[in-house]
Amino acid sequence: MRLFRSFSRQAFHNTAVYRFDFWLQLVAACLMMYSVHWVWNTLYAQSPQAFGVSLRQMIAYGILGMALETVFAPGRGPQTYMAEQVKTGSIDTDLSKPLDFHFHMLARNFGETLFRFCALVVPSLLVGAAFLGLQPPPGFGNLLLFLVSLLLGYFVLFSLNFLVGTAAVLTLDIGSVSWAYNALLRFFAGQMVPFWLFPDFLEAVARCLPFQSIYYIPITIYIGKADEAAALEGILLQAGWALLLLAACRLAWNRVQSRLIVQGG
Repeated sequence: MRLFRSFSRQAFHNTAVYRFDFWLQLVAACLMMYSVHWVWNTLYAQSPQAFGVSLRQMIAYGILGMALETVFAPGRGPQTYMAEQVKTGSIDTDLSKPLDFHFHMLARNFGETLFRFCALVVPSLLVGAAFLGLQPPPGFGNLLLFLVSLLLGYFVLFSLNFLVGTAAVLTLDIGSVSWAYNALLRFFAGQMVPFWLFPDFLEAVARCLPFQSIYYIPITIYIGKADEAAALEGILLQAGWALLLLAACRLAWNRVQSRLIVQGG
């Protein structure tokens, strides 16, 4: 826990230095929440029975998706750090530390994500509740399950990002890989459009992928779309993906680190 706290403090200091960037991110999150609020209000005014849930639930879905973007955006994951360290040759310093590299990346990213959640997501949701009609979960049980699901979603996302980062060891440049990965994640995670509005074929594909653990499952629990049984089933699915991807990360890193080539070091 001391390691996690140290990275949380580091994230705080980084944010304190770049205060203008912090306020820009907060304003951007609020603008995106207002945009989805306006879009769904307009669509429901045209066809209120076409979307499978109430307007209140759909607005909550959209606002949460935009607010969580500030911490779940794939570009902020460990793969960015790993790719830069490989390019500059500085990754050999990380590997020389008496600390497991995978755990190091997890501690670093978790501390930063926790701070960004408190500093960006919570204020964004308060703005959404005050001005955009964001409603709380239908019950305390939904809130508790949502927080558990959100944590599991983070671990799934971290592992996916770490796997992308390992590609930097083999290719040195993961720009194209990151672009394709980001596009797939944003679409198949159900960040803006829930799965029940997908065509049947795309919904079937989305439900076979781990991306649903990041946005879709936590948010459907929050808005009450998933009942208790469905929520528990979703959480078990997330836990399964988290464990599977953890094993994949360990295996992939153990295989590629022996082939590490650095530039500029």
